[in-house]
Amino acid sequence: MCTRICMKFILIGVFASFVSFSFAQVKTPHGKSRTKKVIYEEIDLEEMIKRYFGKNSGAASSLEGIYSVSAVITKTNRPFLASQDRTKVIDRKDNYARVAILKDWPGSKRDFIEVSMSYHVSNKYPVVGDFAYLTDDRGYTYRHIEPDGTKITFTMLYNLSDLMEGSYTFMHKRKIISYKLSYLKIYPKANEEIVRN
Repeated sequence: MCTRICMKFILIGVFASFVSFSFAQVKTPHGKSRTKKVIYEEIDLEEMIKRYFGKNSGAASSLEGIYSVSAVITKTNRPFLASQDRTKVIDRKDNYARVAILKDWPGSKRDFIEVSMSYHVSNKYPVVGDFAYLTDDRGYTYRHIEPDGTKITFTMLYNLSDLMEGSYTFMHKRKIISYKLSYLKIYPKANEEIVRN
């Protein structure tokens, strides 16, 4: 007796699910069915991060924020029988990347992580670097991670005008190669107050 009642409830549940699924389907002119589209307000990653910073009143004076990154690569060498070095710009990339710098978990070896917001795969936000404090609040050690896993370490200095700069230099066949990075803070600006709570 109990088995028949249980079976009835199971069949009623299956039938109700089938009917509700059928009503959610819409027939196209070609007879194919598609799911009914529901319209939601949508926000992207940048808007989510701005909301996160908007809740933190200290973010405007912190390293945390959204940055536009530029880079200049130079090569310096001394031509034969010349008295001065000659420096040539090899490559210049203005605003080539947009990144978010966020505090890492408490107890982590990293103070901040750098997340790429302009990665070429949608819904993927790789950690492309990390920052650690130097002795004062305006200096950081930045470790950049290349796509192949290579790590390059920069010393970065942060000034009061929302600009952070750093360089990395190495020798290659008697030439000095220098990478100069510039991070311009886009949000939140130090001179702007975040009003939303």
